[in-house]
Amino acid sequence: MEICRNSLAEIIEKDIRVIGFYGAPPREALEAAARQFPLAQFFDLDIFFDAPQNKLLPDAYCHIIRNCVDNALAAKHQLLCVVAATGEEKCDAGRYAARLLSAHLDGPVISTTNTKGGTPAQPLLCEAKGSLKQRAVRIMESIIEPLSEQERSNAFISRCEPTVGFWGTPPHPIEVLDLFPPTTHIFGWTRCVEQNTPADLNLEMTVNESLPTVYFAQGFCAKALLARDLAQKTGGMFVDTHDTLGAATMAKIEAFIRLS
Repeated sequence: MEICRNSLAEIIEKDIRVIGFYGAPPREALEAAARQFPLAQFFDLDIFFDAPQNKLLPDAYCHIIRNCVDNALAAKHQLLCVVAATGEEKCDAGRYAARLLSAHLDGPVISTTNTKGGTPAQPLLCEAKGSLKQRAVRIMESIIEPLSEQERSNAFISRCEPTVGFWGTPPHPIEVLDLFPPTTHIFGWTRCVEQNTPADLNLEMTVNESLPTVYFAQGFCAKALLARDLAQKTGGMFVDTHDTLGAATMAKIEAFIRLS
């Protein structure tokens, strides 16, 4: 299985047929879609591509779910199917979005749950030294394209002592992550994805309480409850952003990191 790294505009312009997905669907559901459409790559609908904003969602709504819906509707003629995470590993909004999309897309929308337990995988990229944004993006790509042995080795070798933590989902705007130093460790749902347990609430709530950590929640996301609670308990910083990252919020994050 391969990730399609074309932009939304390129997919539409070149009429590239893809399998859409969002969240962290179970491997068996993704492999089943790949067998049904063996020449198609997987297109991550969670990513912001500045798609035309549809009127099906309320104005005040999670931007990540809006990305999923807007991207899918914009590329409806290129989508062979959508594999949607709709259980505890995503959110209720993901479940509602799948129902909405099934009524507006020509191809099937496959609702999945990914709640299997078991021994978590190693948090290699979460604890490696390097660009936080690049590591978070690669963790999400690993849902389709697991790390190679070389990548695993490099991540293991570059494991670092953390100076700050980031807790949460890959944010919109993703540029939030550029504010963090390469010695940032990742916690929360993003860590759960790397460890192949996206529905593990206990792991999602596990943090290094002695580490200064920014707890991020997307605007209008229910995870704000978790982020705020953890921030209050650990003396961290709670950040809630929606469409844009304002200068004041950027300054507060930078000051928190610098003074920690």
